[in-house]
Amino acid sequence: MSVNILIVEDEAITAMDLKYSLQDLGYDVVGTVDTGQDAIDASNELKPDVVLMDIKLKGDMEGTEAAQSISKLGSHVIFVSANTDMSTIEELNIEGTLAFVSKPFDINQLDKTIQNVVKD
Repeated sequence: MSVNILIVEDEAITAMDLKYSLQDLGYDVVGTVDTGQDAIDASNELKPDVVLMDIKLKGDMEGTEAAQSISKLGSHVIFVSANTDMSTIEELNIEGTLAFVSKPFDINQLDKTIQNVVKD
């Protein structure tokens, strides 16, 4: 089964590394964006199976806010972020958010997380 992934990451180098790592694992990366509004627009247009979402993004909208809209579009949201304080983790209790992977991430753990999300 092919899994389409949208990457939402404000650090270009991190986004590129993540994209190539996911492609090496056989995933289809349908796009990378760096703002919350671009994430919503791309999710609406591209209909990814999974959105890998950073919390801190460029622009006025954080990943948590964008995830609320994206989850309503039917995509699964996995947060990939260095923000691991308890208040941030509690804020991630958004319908449609299925997992949290902390940075720096292990690509094999991220792969397992994605597989668990798409099999449900």
